Amino acid sequence: MTTMTHTPVDEETYSQLQEIMADEFAELIGLFTTDTEQCLITLKQCVATQDSPQVGALCHKLKSSSKLIGAFRLAEFAHLLEDYRENNDHQAAALHLSQLQAEYTQVLEWLKQQAIAV
Repeated sequence: MTTMTHTPVDEETYSQLQEIMADEFAELIGLFTTDTEQCLITLKQCVATQDSPQVGALCHKLKSSSKLIGAFRLAEFAHLLEDYRENNDHQAAALHLSQLQAEYTQVLEWLKQQAIAV
């Protein structure tokens, strides 16, 4: 049985963005990681207090920035958590937040490996 592992960031999307952004690319990735880390802290608080409108707003932004760098699975988890705004399913929100955090850890590790490779 073959185990398939996913790449946390789509390499083609990442490379295209790197080409387009040129000298500003490192700054963009830095902003992405800083913003995402702050967003995850705030999301944890908002899920705990059941502030579903704020969760939805934060996830909408995170979904967009994740897609921009090619972190499509992270964007999908953000989308799932964004639905909390509509369905108010606290149990599902807690699960999706956990998945989002785990996926971000993988994205961050991948990004660190890219920085080493450059």
